[in-house]
Parts: sequence; C-alpha cells; structure tokens
Amino acid sequence: MMYHSGIFYPDDRAELEALVLPAEHSAEHKAFILPHMQLAPIAGLYRKVFSSIPDGRRVVALLPLHRGMLASDEGKLWLPASGRTEETPLGPVRIASISDGNGSAYEEEEYSAELLYPYAAAYLPHSEICPLFTRIGSAEDSKKLTAFLRSLDDGNTSFIVSSNMTCKLPAESVAAQRDAMIEHLREGDHLIDLWRKGHVSACGAPVIESLSRLSDGRWHLIGVSEKETGAGHAALWMD
Repeated sequence: MMYHSGIFYPDDRAELEALVLPAEHSAEHKAFILPHMQLAPIAGLYRKVFSSIPDGRRVVALLPLHRGMLASDEGKLWLPASGRTEETPLGPVRIASISDGNGSAYEEEEYSAELLYPYAAAYLPHSEICPLFTRIGSAEDSKKLTAFLRSLDDGNTSFIVSSNMTCKLPAESVAAQRDAMIEHLREGDHLIDLWRKGHVSACGAPVIESLSRLSDGRWHLIGVSEKETGAGHAALWMD
C-alpha cells in the first residue's frame, strides 16, 4: 500500500514524470546514499543514482528507523518489507522480502521506501526492490548488519542507504554540518564513534558504516539538494 503519495511526491502522473524523467547517463556503481525529504529538491539526485543501476539488478534499500522498534520486534536489527507488486503512477514495482520477519508496520511512518518506487518503476522494471527497515545502535549491531549485507553481495546487487547528512538543525548550521559529514564519508572515517559521541547526526550513520565495510569505505559525492529545509541532504556513491 502506498501511504505517502501526494505528500512527499506528486500523485499526478505528469507531475511525477517531470521529477523522475528523463534518465541521466551515469557510470555504474554498487552502493549509494540517497536523502529523504520532499522529492522535488532532490529529484535530480535520484535520477543520477537510478541511472547508475542496471535494469535487472536486485536493489537492497537500507532504511533507518527514526523511532524504536515496536515492542513485538524488540531486539531485532532489521525487518524486510512484505513481498508484493506495488502500483505507482509510473507503473508497477516488484518488492521482495530478503530476510525473516515483517516490517510492514513501519511502512506507514517511514516514507523513505516509497520515494524509491517511482524511480524503480521507470528505470528498473525488471528489478526487485528489497526494502529493509533497520535499527542499528552499536558497533556490534553494525558488524552483524555487515555480515548480512556481505551475504547479499553477489555481484548483481546494488545497495541504497536512505540517510540525510544531518538531523534537523537551525538554518545557519545546515550547510557546514552537511559538508562536514560529506568529508567524513570521503575520508572513510569510522562513523559509529562519531555518531555515538554526537559529532555527526546523520540518521543512517551506523547503517552507512555497515555498508562501507563491503569496500574501502570511501564515498564519492554526487551532489546536494537544490534546497535545504532544516537538515542537510546529499547523494554519494561507493564501489
């Protein structure tokens, strides 16, 4: 079920197409960070990322929860969306479940998965999108997620972490803290300690740390949001 259509992205086909298309010609990469906010200011970043993923490749979307797990899910580190075909204004998208459990309860609150679906429908009609809602809070948790991601890294899988570069901040602080986080990613710094000590506030920092271990940990900037609204937003890639 689509919960956020008409709120974070247009539900009108023509308006949505104007954000999703045309496809951009980008080099192929394996792992990405994409922000989540109202789609319009970051649509160009999504176009570049989805233009870098070949059609037919599995896409694992790592979606940090902004609140804790439900009491019934306490102790779990990740939960998949339920497998199904979801209809978007731009066509169907195939959603697959890749682990035990059921994260359906989080789909109504966390809109980050839905931002991916129109692009998947338009760019990757033969791919499966595999949303994974995550709650990672320690280095040990992060290592467990890395081990799981490594089991999925079969040469035909791309990974997307949905994460902003900062939490909500006063407007005058956003750009500087966003750029500082980008520099940490470029340098391959270990994010868990920085995040736990409050030196970075990216919502997906522990998940990014997990994914970074699949490679050399260094990220490359794609671009930043056309308009910042209370937090910092950027897209990056890693191979």
